Amino acid sequence: MQKIHLHSICSALLLSISTQVSAIKTIDLAQYRQLLPTHNGNVDYRILLADKITVNYHCEIIETPDGGYDIDREGCNKPGQFYHIDWYAEFPNEINLSVRGIPSSNTITEHKLWALAFAHASASSRVQMQYGLKKGTNGTFDLSQPFATGELFGDYFERQMNPNYFVSKGLQESSLGKDLPSGVEEDDGVLQIEYPGSAWSELQGVVGGGFPIPFKNLDPKTVLSSHTGPARNILGSSLSSGFYNGSALAIVSGSLPWNQGSDSSQDSMHLFLQQSKDPDALSMLMSFMYNRGPYAAKDQVLRSQEVFDHCVEIEQDLEDDWTCFHKQNDFGARYIRQIPDVTNTLSQAARQGSHYEAQLSWDDINNYLELLQNYGFYSQKNIDNAKSAAKAVFDNISTNSLISYQSQFGKVLERIIISLPIYELGEGGPYDEQGKKQFYLYNETQKTVLVVANNEAGQSDVNEFVLSKNKIAVDIKGQFIQFNTSDGTLNCINEANDALATLKASIDESYVSLSAQLKFSMTDNQQCLFEQGPHTPPPPVKDGYWDPSQLYDQPGNTVIDALDCHEYSNEWYIVGGPAPSKAFAEDPWGVWRRISQRPNATCLSDKS
Repeated sequence: MQKIHLHSICSALLLSISTQVSAIKTIDLAQYRQLLPTHNGNVDYRILLADKITVNYHCEIIETPDGGYDIDREGCNKPGQFYHIDWYAEFPNEINLSVRGIPSSNTITEHKLWALAFAHASASSRVQMQYGLKKGTNGTFDLSQPFATGELFGDYFERQMNPNYFVSKGLQESSLGKDLPSGVEEDDGVLQIEYPGSAWSELQGVVGGGFPIPFKNLDPKTVLSSHTGPARNILGSSLSSGFYNGSALAIVSGSLPWNQGSDSSQDSMHLFLQQSKDPDALSMLMSFMYNRGPYAAKDQVLRSQEVFDHCVEIEQDLEDDWTCFHKQNDFGARYIRQIPDVTNTLSQAARQGSHYEAQLSWDDINNYLELLQNYGFYSQKNIDNAKSAAKAVFDNISTNSLISYQSQFGKVLERIIISLPIYELGEGGPYDEQGKKQFYLYNETQKTVLVVANNEAGQSDVNEFVLSKNKIAVDIKGQFIQFNTSDGTLNCINEANDALATLKASIDESYVSLSAQLKFSMTDNQQCLFEQGPHTPPPPVKDGYWDPSQLYDQPGNTVIDALDCHEYSNEWYIVGGPAPSKAFAEDPWGVWRRISQRPNATCLSDKS
């Protein structure tokens, strides 16, 4: 996967928003079943994970006579370009399930853990992509309408994002772990969720996106590294990969206000997928973004409405239409061919009978769920609920206390998924924002500031870019870990912690939540300055006046700037930052345009 360094996203931070809304929810049986495929007119619970098949991967891409690209199938016969999948033979051992320093006496056969993890990742991914992206009460895609391929959601997603899709990514990324570096513990895992300043930061909620409730307090090395966790940390890697699919789709579907595109098509990937006539559009484009990053899709297939309208009509070989994609033979260009190709090969073999099968006991499922809890993706209460629901189904369908992975585990998985919360994009961490003793940090500068802070227990609690003239809540008993301006010109960590220590010393245990504040500003010679005291929120902004904390998400909003009383109109998306009069003069984005010739009379009267 392509690394997305923090400096490469700072240009988007002026449009960032750091407010977090708690919206943990679950879905019911009917909602979940709408996401499943059908077979002979009924919901299809089968899990068809390919097994005992040799598949080509890492094949070179060659140019075709018509000017397109294709996989070099005839030349794809070198070592490292084919893999014989045999789950029982390759992963036969009974493995201990201790993880992240949490000891466990539980064990599971390793191939079962791989199979369960891939099935869970597929189910979790489609649920998060539909219901976790802030796309309204009905979710991301229109489930009542068929996709352009003629399939409803369940069949469309099952064909392209079933467990074999995650196997394909594992082959492409790491040959299922075989070509990862040996003797080191810092590899990015079987599915290559890179860290620290790349996909993992995105999942943790940097700049207000991602899924910070499960990820904010996880250490990527102990969740992903193929050298430190059970079954090469396949559960941590698979679930993280599934959540990243949701995060990437959010960036290109208008779910994150700070990264809105200049053309509406750039926020319409969900519409593109539903309208695209190419049958591999989902696996193709998700694979493309997995390697290149979501912004590459904004620059290519979604770059304008005209390109969007052209590309959704391509019935096959969308990847070879140079209006839609740049003509390149790099890793990203290979991904959009290789991963759908391997997924299709594996899925076809599984449908024809070459699929994995295992008899699962309740101990297998119980131990898997405890491992899921110990990784930190869900709380004990969530997992206890999932266990109770799963056990009832297991007892009802089991024979001799065993169930079939291929034909029956899907019914147990259904109850697990609907018992677990749907994490919504950009939610805060797992700490009670209102119940803890905290204070507000106000950024009174003209710069965006990266604030990273731990809570009282030393756990990561804040990891946000705080916009100019905006605020964020921080644990009063915690500590700042980073405090830098995003342009790299100022590091204020020492001054920030000194000010926090002074603030702590000024209060006692009768301190009331949210009654204190720090105001961060800079002196004329660019030195860090903090002012501490009781919380005195700014007066509310009058209707029609510029609000530094409001999202102006559509061009053409008209506001009055209280500083000079003139009216301004924004030319692009903006949130926070300097007042329009200053932004017009100083901000290189030029997002505000003065539209009034004379100051607003009411504003002048209020100032006098």
